[in-house]
Amino acid sequence: MLRALLRTTLYEWTDALRSRRALVTLALYIVAAGGTMYWAISLLGKIEAELLTVLQLPATEKTGIVATTLWKSEPFQNIMRGALRNTAVYDDLFGIHPVILIYGFLVFIYMPLLTVLVAAGRIPEEVASGSVRYAVVRTTRAVWVLGKFLGQLSMIALAIAGSALAAYLVARFRLGHYAPPDLLVDMAFWGAKAWVYSVPFIGIVMGLSLLTRSVGKSTLFGIIGIVACSVITALATFLRGDALWRQCLGVLAGLLPNDYEMLLWRSAPRPLLTGAAFLLTLGFAYLALGYLSFRKRDL
Repeated sequence: MLRALLRTTLYEWTDALRSRRALVTLALYIVAAGGTMYWAISLLGKIEAELLTVLQLPATEKTGIVATTLWKSEPFQNIMRGALRNTAVYDDLFGIHPVILIYGFLVFIYMPLLTVLVAAGRIPEEVASGSVRYAVVRTTRAVWVLGKFLGQLSMIALAIAGSALAAYLVARFRLGHYAPPDLLVDMAFWGAKAWVYSVPFIGIVMGLSLLTRSVGKSTLFGIIGIVACSVITALATFLRGDALWRQCLGVLAGLLPNDYEMLLWRSAPRPLLTGAAFLLTLGFAYLALGYLSFRKRDL
């Protein structure tokens, strides 16, 4: 079974390289990370320019000087503490370089949507073409689905590594020595956190894709599933109360990945490992739920 699982995963890579899908995935993540980092630093530069104008201070040569000083100021720290609404998360984020926070914030935002674009069509493509019939002759449907899942996870891991490097190079180009080389290690660590956060979303997307043989419907299902996760989590956060339906909403939110995102923003080992364990478990659970309808379906 393990050999069959490894063969399926490797075939996913072979097919991705042959069709250049792996290169497209890598390029998609690199462009998203580099582009958003460039935009964020440009916005930061405009804010700094406005602050210097208001305070009547001389202009600086590089973007980032004012931001670094501002991040350490007590008024700004109070604003951040109120915005996060979580003292533990704030304490762990305090002192982190603004570039790392920008990258972490951006990669956590666009990660769910990119998983839809990358993973939604992989299973419906082969089911619609009929090639899945030749694959399941040599192995079981469960191993085939799991191999596809692991193949997508590994490709997205490589894409995230590329996105961290691209974001750092953009930051280095724009900020100069205010983006030292050791930032790359920290950004890679945040990329690893984002990869863990992507696991349940890949599970949702691929689990829903097992319900159809249409790539278009699969992509639509994935988008609806991810949007539903965000909406339910937001409602559960703002509609807390003693009413039964509010409590049920809170329980439902506890089964969704968005509810554990802040645990990955922690640096303390215990909450970080707890959040990672929940998210990894949810990813495989979502995939298993989708497989329940796929296992006896006529191919």
